[in-house]
Amino acid sequence: MMVAALVITTLVSGVLASFLLKAREKDFAYEKTSLESHNTNEELRVLSCAYGVRHARGAISLVSALSGSRGASDPFTPLLMHLVPLPKKRKSELMYHEHDEDGGNANGDDEFGTNEGLEINDSIDSFAKDSKILIQQVKLVTQMLNMHEEICNATEDLRVSIVFLPFHKHQRIDGKTTNDGELFRQMNRNVLRHGPCSIGIFVDRNITGFQQPHGFDSVQHVATLFFGGPDDREALALCRWLANNTLIHLTVIQFVSEESKAETPVGNAMTRDNNEVFMEVLGRNQTEQETDRSFLEEFYNRFVTTGQVGFIEKLVSNGPHTLTILREIGEMYSLFVVGKSTGDCPMTVRMKDWEECPELGTVGDFLASSLDVNASVLVVQRQRHSHDSFIDD
Repeated sequence: MMVAALVITTLVSGVLASFLLKAREKDFAYEKTSLESHNTNEELRVLSCAYGVRHARGAISLVSALSGSRGASDPFTPLLMHLVPLPKKRKSELMYHEHDEDGGNANGDDEFGTNEGLEINDSIDSFAKDSKILIQQVKLVTQMLNMHEEICNATEDLRVSIVFLPFHKHQRIDGKTTNDGELFRQMNRNVLRHGPCSIGIFVDRNITGFQQPHGFDSVQHVATLFFGGPDDREALALCRWLANNTLIHLTVIQFVSEESKAETPVGNAMTRDNNEVFMEVLGRNQTEQETDRSFLEEFYNRFVTTGQVGFIEKLVSNGPHTLTILREIGEMYSLFVVGKSTGDCPMTVRMKDWEECPELGTVGDFLASSLDVNASVLVVQRQRHSHDSFIDD
């Protein structure tokens, strides 16, 4: 009777525990998957991926920019994931762990990517010493075929709001661009396709482009390009953290079609005495254009009217006109932040004729491939997918 009672109790308790966990699953789920709805006084968790020390240094520059000014009270948790692809001839093996305080890993196994791992550790330690900002490290060792799936799993485990991936091309010391391989490009595409949070592809022109802001003599000029749509709003939302960094001079450039019939410019939006936007409640059925305007007005009244951020409006007629403007401003900034998709936008018509990397979007692809642009480029895609099956289209 005692054995029977023990077996029954074990079975019942297991079923009951499983039922309770499923019932509370939503309570433990991380829902901060869109920066647009993320308040800057809430914790921002970002995950930067790096194959080697070159990518890690670019990621550190982004972390430095997003961390704001020294002494800022806004919670910010940066993480860096060292990606180590396994050779095809080896049996698929996954090692995903956090580093201990001494720079080694918690499992005591540092067989893969040892040299790059040590250099990455040195770069992060040096940054932490100078900035007092701790970057948590993790390592992912798996075959390239499965890497995108493991990164997507990690975004939920680590509860991050945005993942930064390195572009599959890099700038050489002579300024020219080298392709690192189609496997790296396909991995980025897969993460963009299945990622459960927002994603940024960082085109790091480390020689001529964005540098880590570390002193008042090295203020970085950054521009975010706003055409409209969810991805552009997400890119602008990310820039709210850049706006709080005194070493970043941020400018919002809004592209407006000559065919549009906007009643009043965003800069003329009515505001209350407390600088909050005064606008009518549009309801759930508001159009995409109305959502763009509401978000842009809110950003304008919070940052532009206070002098923290610059604002420029560009009136354009078509895609070639947009290209002309992008070439004109190509050397004025060290970093461009832009949304991936602009939809069926008359301001980018015919720009796809020169498209090389569709995963960057029309505008991002031009900025990344144009010889007239020396700046780094951060292309942002808003979260589009829940965590479901990983099936390549």
